[in-house]
Amino acid sequence: MNNQSSMFLLTIRGNLAAATLEKAREVHNLNAGTPANIAAAQSLGDISHLVYVPMPHEGHAPAKDAGELLIMDFWNNLDGLNTFFADPHVQEGGAMIFSQRDPVVWAPAQGFASFNIPAPFGKNERVVIVARGTVKSMAEAQKLHNSSITKTIGKARKLGMLSHEAYFRMAAPGTPEALEFFGVDVWTSAEGLGDFYSDEDFLAGFNEIFTAEAADSAWMHPQGNWVEW
Repeated sequence: MNNQSSMFLLTIRGNLAAATLEKAREVHNLNAGTPANIAAAQSLGDISHLVYVPMPHEGHAPAKDAGELLIMDFWNNLDGLNTFFADPHVQEGGAMIFSQRDPVVWAPAQGFASFNIPAPFGKNERVVIVARGTVKSMAEAQKLHNSSITKTIGKARKLGMLSHEAYFRMAAPGTPEALEFFGVDVWTSAEGLGDFYSDEDFLAGFNEIFTAEAADSAWMHPQGNWVEW
């Protein structure tokens, strides 16, 4: 496990503007996925661009249209990120992809335990779980979080967890530190993650971190050829 990272995470979650997911794929690839736009983003520090749609599960009503999309970009240059998204053409492209969107930049949660373990051969399924909520205090959250991760990492790995990363929302210059937490877990097993997140050892540490119940959701790669890097 390590506690340091030089990457910043940009998440863009929103409702797709297209009537179908296939049409949304075409619009995405014609904007974010063109070679020129990829080269421009990468030249400014965009290391990775990944897309996800909600994972179907019991109790989840199917979307009547294209539904939601979650974009996760990893950047190593905040100035480059700001420059790229200040471009009117990039903003126009975003408006073509989403009818409504919530872009947030997250900084690595310093001192919070994280891990990234290679997947065993043949374990090719990928499910991303994100959790978002406001913590009571940074110091208390760090203590509870790290204790929970240390206690449950072996169990999580056996059930199919590959990685866990913790972030806090980037605060505007001159403002108090943000207390909005964002956790990202990657799994190889949808069945395993269900068992883990209902486990008492995990819930005992997780539930105490937040001022209210955190918003969590499960995501997977959409069907079709979505341009990623």
